[in-house]
Amino acid sequence: MNVFTSFDGVRIAYHDEGEGPAVVLLHGYGLDGLSNFGDVGRSLPMLERMSELCRAELGVAPPLPAPAREGRPGLIPVLLAAGSRVIIPDMRGFGASDKPRDEAAYANAAMARDVLALIGFLGLDAVDVLGHSMGSITAAKLLALGAPEVRSAILAGTGDYLLAGVELEFPESWPVPDSMPRPFTLEVSAAERARVLAAGKVERGNLASLEVIAVRAAAADPHVLTAVLRGAIEAVRIQDLQTVTVPVLVLNGRADLANQKTERLLGAIPTASSSACEGDHLSMLWEPTFHQSVAAFFEQRWRKGPEQVIG
Repeated sequence: MNVFTSFDGVRIAYHDEGEGPAVVLLHGYGLDGLSNFGDVGRSLPMLERMSELCRAELGVAPPLPAPAREGRPGLIPVLLAAGSRVIIPDMRGFGASDKPRDEAAYANAAMARDVLALIGFLGLDAVDVLGHSMGSITAAKLLALGAPEVRSAILAGTGDYLLAGVELEFPESWPVPDSMPRPFTLEVSAAERARVLAAGKVERGNLASLEVIAVRAAAADPHVLTAVLRGAIEAVRIQDLQTVTVPVLVLNGRADLANQKTERLLGAIPTASSSACEGDHLSMLWEPTFHQSVAAFFEQRWRKGPEQVIG
């Protein structure tokens, strides 16, 4: 792992491997970069502990990833084989990076500004970006900021609720409490997750209790993750995405039930298209169809060259 100092003095760790067109991979909440995009074996021990705790505390547990052999190594070797340079930061609050406990350290698109600082530190003129889940929020903020170095982006594991004011629509069977404030937007969801995590108690029937269980499974600092939820998980304004000119792909697993509605997100980004792969919100990361879709999208950009970036 390499380390650099970001715009506000926070130290950000990053993995940097390969040569060729630079691709920046932005991980989701609860994992570090290599656990999100590397071999599934890095993540399974923590996910198995979380599954055991879910069964003990809630009586049910989300399915564990069970990828085919060819998908187990993750996305990194696929992109390296395609001839790219793969750069994977541990976002602030996660992995080997600094973990501030103050929510202000995560506000005002701090994670997106970390990516811009890393791009500048490495002296890169152009990068392709992929974000998964929380990483999609960061990638969308990069697009909203109009970062000229970003030549294309993939938003994976996200839906219409990435947009400010758009309500999350969960399947009826999901345990969203009746007391939840409405509309149930991304910010409201993050606030509820932070509330439950700060209290440190599992509330049966409340999906936000997964935060408490995940912290226990990962032996993470609940104060840090509460700050992340309160500072970093914020939606993007539609008007800030309407000026995007670089190609964007919205990519979700077919079994990711919370992220099947993407029409408004696609309508907000003039250059966006969508695709689907196998898997649910987490397991998609180790599905060969996810790897193939990502590589194909980026390789098309590389063939076109910087002068034909739109389309």
